[in-house]
Amino acid sequence: MCTMLLATMLVGAQTKIAPEMKKGMKKTYLTQVTINAPSKQAATISCETIYEVTDETADGYTLDVYISEVKNDAKDADSRIYSMATEMLKGIHTRYTTDKDGKVQKILDAEDVKNRTNEMLDNILSNVPLPESTTASELRKQLTGNLSEESLLQSVQISISPLTLNGKTISTGMEDEYNTEQGIKMKRTYTVKDKNNIQTSAKIDMSSEEIKKMITGTLEQLMPNQLDNVMEMMGEMIKNLKIDASENTTYILQKDGWVKSITSESNYDSNGMSFKVNTKVTLK
Repeated sequence: MCTMLLATMLVGAQTKIAPEMKKGMKKTYLTQVTINAPSKQAATISCETIYEVTDETADGYTLDVYISEVKNDAKDADSRIYSMATEMLKGIHTRYTTDKDGKVQKILDAEDVKNRTNEMLDNILSNVPLPESTTASELRKQLTGNLSEESLLQSVQISISPLTLNGKTISTGMEDEYNTEQGIKMKRTYTVKDKNNIQTSAKIDMSSEEIKKMITGTLEQLMPNQLDNVMEMMGEMIKNLKIDASENTTYILQKDGWVKSITSESNYDSNGMSFKVNTKVTLK
């Protein structure tokens, strides 16, 4: 009897995320990200992102997304690097197609987004002092990775944004698993507090061997001619390397299904080195 009651409660604790959309609708969100790293002054990046429904068809919508403003208070070179991933998106205009539930299906201008991202990153790197151990070309590869439509679409699902939950029928205990092109494996679990309050918890779950494989792949891209020497030098260091990363996020939805606010805390710990990222997204 108790088992049946529990099962009924879990089935009942579910909701479909399908924001109302119509051509001409526009939503503006303010995002603030604060990064706290050991022995460093906290860096805060703020940006304003506009989501505009520019077309409507029988199958769904065209959604234009662009970051109109980016600010940061980073003081040193290391902190400035943390902010670059957001800064390089300023002015980039991404056009998505979605289904009728608002779930992103395709990026209409993926190649343009890739080219403009690379151009903006080059401009940023030319004006930012870099740590002595890092070259501009190495950092560029680290920040952009393999920019493709597939990786850009996956980033919509993994990232913390007003689009992340769209199209999902979420029930308490539901899990999503992600494997990025960089080799990162992440699992996200959902809790439905009520139809307008969704909580998620995510964790990177990787073995030492998987982490070693990911590092090898990254180094192979950055310094293919020196891979063997570098791996030999790092052998003992990465032998038992572990990454402990977690994310706890709360989405508050409006009656029309659009996100009203998002609050999130992420913690990263690798062999004693740790930092924390707090994110807040608010509908303007």
